[in-house]
Amino acid sequence: MKSADTHDASAMTGRDGGVDYAARAEVLNPSSAAHTEGHTYRVIELVGTSEKSIEEAINSAIHRAHQTIRHLRWFEVARTSGHIDDGKVSHFQVTLKVGFTMEGAL
Repeated sequence: MKSADTHDASAMTGRDGGVDYAARAEVLNPSSAAHTEGHTYRVIELVGTSEKSIEEAINSAIHRAHQTIRHLRWFEVARTSGHIDDGKVSHFQVTLKVGFTMEGAL
């Protein structure tokens, strides 16, 4: 039995069923447990936009957040939407949940 099978799967998901990537990383790579054990994470929402693609909207939001928030660890796409002009997609909007490690928090 793999070590991931010995853990309760519900411990790796949030209220909304989203994967807790920090918990999953600990299970899949026990040597990283010392790095993540005892950390407190904060989750915020960001909205990225792009006229080109969903991927560019995500990257834009993460890039901008990285300029002012330290220790970004994971993201989850919470919502994807866009605008239509003349029967074509003209704008993408992606709402992300972004997790980061809080400094000095145990």
